[in-house]
Amino acid sequence: MTQSSSDIRTAYDSAAEAYADSFLDELLRKPRDVELLQEFASSVGFGQRVLDLGCGPGHTTAHLASLGLSPVGVDLSPEMIAKAMTLFPHVDFAVGDFFHLPDHDDSVAGLLAFYCIVHLRSNQLVPAFAEMLRVLSSGGVLLLSFHVGSEMVLQDNFLDSGKRLEFFPFPVSDVQAALKAAGFSDIETHERPPYEEEYPTNRCYVFARKR
Repeated sequence: MTQSSSDIRTAYDSAAEAYADSFLDELLRKPRDVELLQEFASSVGFGQRVLDLGCGPGHTTAHLASLGLSPVGVDLSPEMIAKAMTLFPHVDFAVGDFFHLPDHDDSVAGLLAFYCIVHLRSNQLVPAFAEMLRVLSSGGVLLLSFHVGSEMVLQDNFLDSGKRLEFFPFPVSDVQAALKAAGFSDIETHERPPYEEEYPTNRCYVFARKR
C-alpha cells in the first residue's frame, strides 16, 4: 500500500530536528554534489528564480543562494520549513507539495530536486515530472538526483522518530523514460558510487530542460 503524503509529512515533521542534525553539513562531504550544483547555477544564470523541491532543513537552498541564484525552498513538512527558516532566515522557504506547486506556468528558471522522488512509486514519476515541467520557463533547467536500484527499502523507525517510511530507488532508464514522457528534453545523466558514509546505492544526477 502506497504511503500517503500525510504519512510522509508526519514522518518528516517528527524527524525534523534529527534530520537537520544528521544532514545539515552533508555538502561538505559530497564534492560531486557541489560541482553539479555549481553547474546548475551557471546553467540557470545569476539572479534567476529557482525552486529547491524537498528542501528539508534548507541547506541546499542556502547553498543555491550563495551561488547567486534567487531560490525558494519547498518542502511538504511544515516542521522542516520552520527549521529551515530558523537556520537560514535570509532565504525564502514555503510549505508545498511538488504535485501541486502554487507557482504559475513558465514562472521559474530552474528546479533542484535532490532525492525528493525517493518516496514515489514508479507510476507517480510522470505526474510529478509533468508538474515540474509546468512551472519551468522555456529553456529552464531541472537538476534531479535519486538512488539507483529496483528494491524498496523500508525504515520502520525513521531517524528514531517512531515513524515508518518507504524509500524507492529507480533504474536510470525508468527515470529517463518518465522525464521524456513528461515532456523534458536534453536529458543528461551522471552516476557516482556512494561515499563511504552514505547508504550503499549508486546516485544518479539528471540534467534536463524544458524546450
